Amino acid sequence: MDVNTLLPRVSALVIALALLLPVASLAAEPKVSSHPAQRPLPAPVARPLTQGPAYFVDAVRGDNANNGSKEKPWKSVQYGVQRLKPGDTLYLRGGVYHEKVYLTRSGSPEAPIVIASYPNELAVLDGGLKEFLESPATSWEPFKGGKPDEFVSTKTYPHAGDRKVPHQFLPASWEPMWGIEDERPIALGHFADSLVPLHGYRTAADLRSTNELWQKDKKGGEVYCGPGMWFNRETNRIHIRLAHHKLAGLGNRAYRGETDPRKLPLVVAVGFGDDVLRISGIKHVRIEGLVLRGATGSPMIHVYGSESIHLDHLSVHGGFPALLVNASKTIRVTHSAFRGLAAPWSGRAHMKYRGTASYQIVLQNNQPVNEDIEFANCEFTDDHDFAFFRFAKNLRFHHNFVDNFNDDGLECGAKLRWHTIHVHHNRIGACLGVFQQHEIDKDESPVDHDADSGVYVYRNVFDQRAGVYYHLPSEPDATGSYLRAEGHLISDHGGPTHAVMRVYHNTFLRQEPVFRNYFLFGLGAVGFRNSERDVFNNLFVQADRVPGAVILGKEAFRLREGGNILWGMKEGPTGKANPFAKLRASPLFKASREFYEPGWTTNDIVADPKFMKLPEDVNEASDLRLTKGSAAIDAGQPIPEKWPDPLRASDADKPDIGAIPFDAKTWRVGVDGRIPLFGGPPGK
Repeated sequence: MDVNTLLPRVSALVIALALLLPVASLAAEPKVSSHPAQRPLPAPVARPLTQGPAYFVDAVRGDNANNGSKEKPWKSVQYGVQRLKPGDTLYLRGGVYHEKVYLTRSGSPEAPIVIASYPNELAVLDGGLKEFLESPATSWEPFKGGKPDEFVSTKTYPHAGDRKVPHQFLPASWEPMWGIEDERPIALGHFADSLVPLHGYRTAADLRSTNELWQKDKKGGEVYCGPGMWFNRETNRIHIRLAHHKLAGLGNRAYRGETDPRKLPLVVAVGFGDDVLRISGIKHVRIEGLVLRGATGSPMIHVYGSESIHLDHLSVHGGFPALLVNASKTIRVTHSAFRGLAAPWSGRAHMKYRGTASYQIVLQNNQPVNEDIEFANCEFTDDHDFAFFRFAKNLRFHHNFVDNFNDDGLECGAKLRWHTIHVHHNRIGACLGVFQQHEIDKDESPVDHDADSGVYVYRNVFDQRAGVYYHLPSEPDATGSYLRAEGHLISDHGGPTHAVMRVYHNTFLRQEPVFRNYFLFGLGAVGFRNSERDVFNNLFVQADRVPGAVILGKEAFRLREGGNILWGMKEGPTGKANPFAKLRASPLFKASREFYEPGWTTNDIVADPKFMKLPEDVNEASDLRLTKGSAAIDAGQPIPEKWPDPLRASDADKPDIGAIPFDAKTWRVGVDGRIPLFGGPPGK
């Protein structure tokens, strides 16, 4: 869509927002006054009109007294969705709809209801306050008595502090915020031109601070966390400060944009507990091509007690979580981009202790349990925690791009007897803890389990080398090393019983050793109480030295493993001791054979996988295909036929080790497959 097409449809100010401009390529990003966009901005989708009856809404020229035709559209999305019947399509014309919408009408298997942006136009569902977007010049004024660059809203918002009970249960997120409920951030938002998040401050002291270094007491002192807002519960006004960073080492992550909010359109939402889009008790509905934003400490999209819901080509910015699924069945999420609350300058400490410790995707555990859930060709980026997948039967997570989560990654549960989760063909990048578990209730997991249940992890590329912003530096650090913490591949909180895991045919990359140099990046040493794990035919590659084989304790646990390659790009075969020697000479090795007859490490090797390209600079493009003569070719162990593997037929003879068999075609991930499997900028 070009700007001339949009001009009659939305205000001149909103037209200027990059949100409503197509993204032709990364090289043609719109100019912004705030901070450059972290990811590609939303773009209209060219799709054919659906067959069957169609109705229309238009935020600018619509009227709910109209008949909903293309010539006489309705104005309100909520008004339109309440009038739909099976087989109907509701088209949202390009523009911003400041509404919170709940769906109440079902389609049928043969005639689903469709709610979509009009082809080649971009409809934005915004749960925020439109004055900060459309008239910022009159929405803010300098705050007398604060910092020179501090502003306050000209209006009051007396109901923003209403203490609604949250819908979601989020582990480690202080629900409720015991003892500090008055500090819950209830003013959140984004720069409208770049959709970079604004920090939701818990205290005015942090908002006004000029200090950006960590204090010895994480709960004491004052820390400026970057451009953001704080809601004053005494005056019911929003305070904002867009001060530039002074923290050494931030580089181009530092904020250097406009500091006067009167000159910037902003997405600002206040309150707590309201879903922006609620899908409750309905069936057979498709939602396509929308942008969603303007949530606070509430789900952006809440799917409850529903069946056969398809979310496609959505762009979701913020939310706590962005998507909450509860007691629902046959839910598909495809070709959608989820962007979280972590700005380029947001670290784990900012969000966990001084902001909003958000999850992006949460599956809750009301009855009946969630079943038949699929996430495919999506992008999940830039947040605190990623996904709480514990409560699902038959969850499929594939061809997705996951990157920049400064705390927990995939949480597939403590062990349950019945759940089955498939994680395959993804490119999973920087997460502080890729596979993370919490113990919610003491001894919550059964000792036994169904033989075929568990978490199947196969044909993925895991690349943690870029690291995440973990600790704040306590003193100036011009190198920016604090931005590159790699964390753990697998870890937990509270000593839970981990899910049964079958991990095979993956490629794992790191710069530095995992904690204690645990065996198989921790997959061979962590989380075995009352559980079991299979780890076969994976590549474990580090930039520096060969990964270790450390296993603590004297008792063997239920681990089957073999056909894995360990390699250190710099160290290589330098004549140092075999990393397996100490383990193989120990009583633990003999004990391991009681559960797995060959014994741990027997069928593992230290060898160069000979990738096409793996540069030392993590910012350079990689190519993780195997070259001729690679030690990974025909060196793997047989995998049970009942374990799924779409590439089994293309891997003749013995299995090749790693995510991609020799001479096999690679795949792309993310929205419309726009991201290479090995990372790098989106593009066709």
